Amino acid sequence: MSEPEKKSRIDRLFDRVETHGFESLTLSERSAFALRCFYLETNNGGLHQFFFNDSGKLSVDALRGLNFLGATETAEILRQALTVFPDGKVPLNQTDRREFLCDVLTPDQEDFLDKLTKQFFQSSEPVADLLAAYIEKHPEEFPT
Repeated sequence: MSEPEKKSRIDRLFDRVETHGFESLTLSERSAFALRCFYLETNNGGLHQFFFNDSGKLSVDALRGLNFLGATETAEILRQALTVFPDGKVPLNQTDRREFLCDVLTPDQEDFLDKLTKQFFQSSEPVADLLAAYIEKHPEEFPT
């Protein structure tokens, strides 16, 4: 099997984003890519890290993916986390997000994100399995 065939559809999305940009992805691919980033960042350093790093700009796409998959528990955690931002809108610009998280976020909001991160880690919702099953059932939505 050749190297491209060995890569998962999600891994190939990372390649395509690197070469052609996020905008080159279909709506379903954007959601899948955003969910993978959401999980990688949150599992590594919590919701604060997800928002702090470049992946934070994908929060709307991640939420759409969670809702689409029916991952209601995880979607609610992310939806609540978004409320720490003005009007619930995460700045797309990483510098703006970082300035907000470092200079504007209150201690109560930080505690709130920590609480939500704990809920995230305690959740047994099988989001990865739901996503894998969706991709397998709808390969036409993931032409990569």
